[in-house]
Amino acid sequence: MDLLNAAGGGTGGGPALLPRAGWTASASASGGSDVAANMLDGAAGSRWSTGVPMAAGQSVTVDTGAVRPLTRITMDSGGSAGDYARGYQVFLSSDGASWGSAVATGSGTGALVTVDFPLQNARYVKVVQTGTSTSWWSIVEFNAYS
Repeated sequence: MDLLNAAGGGTGGGPALLPRAGWTASASASGGSDVAANMLDGAAGSRWSTGVPMAAGQSVTVDTGAVRPLTRITMDSGGSAGDYARGYQVFLSSDGASWGSAVATGSGTGALVTVDFPLQNARYVKVVQTGTSTSWWSIVEFNAYS
């Protein structure tokens, strides 16, 4: 059985969306009620945001609750279409302490930022902002795939 089937992804398609039950999130900054947990709540009307303009070094960290195979993340800024990550680095960790080198770097170009990287086993995903903008950095929904 391949990893996609084991994760419930079926055959022939792309990476399988992982269920987010039990996941937690934290951020280097949050604006008011736009707390990090909002990016995992499945509600289009809530979001996480920095509450300040995008700046290099801002970050979000998601704990998926267990070590699992990861190959993609998506960050959807939804209705806050200008609030996507202008630049990013993605780091993975099994213990939340040792991060190693970035598994992906890039620049967002719209509300839905999709980041693919080589399949790795990890529990934690950290996204570090490398870009700048007068817009806030917001994520309505964060997802990971195996």
